[in-house]
Amino acid sequence: MHTTLRDTEAFLSFLQAEWLKWPAGPLLITAQGAGTVLGLTGLAFETPYRASTGFVLAKDAWGSGFASEALDAVVNLAAALGVRRLYACCHVQHQRSIRVLERCGFRREGTLLKHTVFPNLGVPEPQDVYCYARVRGDPAVI
Repeated sequence: MHTTLRDTEAFLSFLQAEWLKWPAGPLLITAQGAGTVLGLTGLAFETPYRASTGFVLAKDAWGSGFASEALDAVVNLAAALGVRRLYACCHVQHQRSIRVLERCGFRREGTLLKHTVFPNLGVPEPQDVYCYARVRGDPAVI
């Protein structure tokens, strides 16, 4: 969570560094036409063939198909860049994110216990997440 200008500047520096190091990085989700920023998605590379993704949307953009559309675009970008394993994690209780991941061809691989802190939940302890992945060559992936 950004509570100071310094927090935001550090975040922007991180975003820029990702784009300098890899062929893609964080991406804004915007409303077509209006250009209103709705959230963030993108690719976080670990190796040239493995990356993670995810999406964060403003609450008033939930349920409008933006997450599915953004995730589909990132899946296509990852494939074009030669990513063989694309994965995402989501809170075990966030049913909307689970449905988006499954609708976009991700398969649940397991549960990671006490893995991620979600500042928006106001809980300082790491929470359990499901790990989903799309693996090139997996016959179950569309």
